[in-house]
Amino acid sequence: MINNTKAFILLLFSTISIFNILNAQSRIDTTRVDFNNDKIIDTLIDNYSSGSNFGGSDFTIIDGKTKEEYTLSNYGCYCSFTNLITVPDSLLLEKNASFFDVLRTKAVTQKRDTIDATLEWLLSASFNSKYLKEHSYFKTIFNPKTKWESHKAFLPESYHIEVSGDTLQQLTSQYEKKPVSESSKAFLVYYTSAHYVETLDNEPPVAKNETYEIYKTPHTVYAKKGDTHKWLFISETGITGAPGKLRWYSINHVELVGDYVLIHQDIPPANAYVIHIVNVETQRVGSLKFDTSQNNGTDQGGMITFEIVNDHLVFTEYSKQKINKIPLQELFNSLDNYKDE
Repeated sequence: MINNTKAFILLLFSTISIFNILNAQSRIDTTRVDFNNDKIIDTLIDNYSSGSNFGGSDFTIIDGKTKEEYTLSNYGCYCSFTNLITVPDSLLLEKNASFFDVLRTKAVTQKRDTIDATLEWLLSASFNSKYLKEHSYFKTIFNPKTKWESHKAFLPESYHIEVSGDTLQQLTSQYEKKPVSESSKAFLVYYTSAHYVETLDNEPPVAKNETYEIYKTPHTVYAKKGDTHKWLFISETGITGAPGKLRWYSINHVELVGDYVLIHQDIPPANAYVIHIVNVETQRVGSLKFDTSQNNGTDQGGMITFEIVNDHLVFTEYSKQKINKIPLQELFNSLDNYKDE
């Protein structure tokens, strides 16, 4: 019996080790070139590592003459569309311009001078959010500020923008980065490939009424009104919550009621989801505070998703056997008027 137990333990640890090896990868690539044209060879090191939820590279240049090291890292979470890459102040010195150019080319995507509507939504929602400790219905309310766009809805290729000053200070706080100086610079990288959408063409609406057509992608919801469109919701870990990997789709059931959209967003753990309510015109988003789940503690289980029944939002909560019913108009009024509460 003891030998069998030991064998089982060894097998268990072997299985765990194999699992970890399969889910964690790393490599180190080294290049030696005279990057700054001082006739002395410099060293570029690409130290790449990837786990189950995080991955990326630390790119380091070692000055062949001074032996000083300069690093840019794009290591980040697969749960997020964006990554803030802070540039060391020493790398911004004029003497290190050649090193800066090499590391920027390695660490970030193509540069854009202006942001598209989806990144504008993400930044605006991040900067205009309010976490509510005590509220009848909502745990978070945020107010992204974008506008109806007259051109065709699209998702751009991945890109980055340079940020500094007040914007960088705000982002540093959002990303829980170390404080930066007033002269610091960073790259905000937007990985649009994580949307897992090649085109927004030819997809039918998931809901519509006489005013709006509502569309969804794996992680977004947007509306069309006539020949215009507007982004309403994007799953982002630091704003709305998101899956541990964005290749796991998050947008599920979507309903349109008048000027409001209700969204079932799947996030960990399994069978748990969040209900968000969006005012299409104002773009104000409220995330319900209830522990909405398919498991209500009975043998039959709970509701797979929410339903709209007789002008009420109906859903089940985790380990609560009673079905929750809330008048829709109460929710809509509370969303629109929360500052008065």
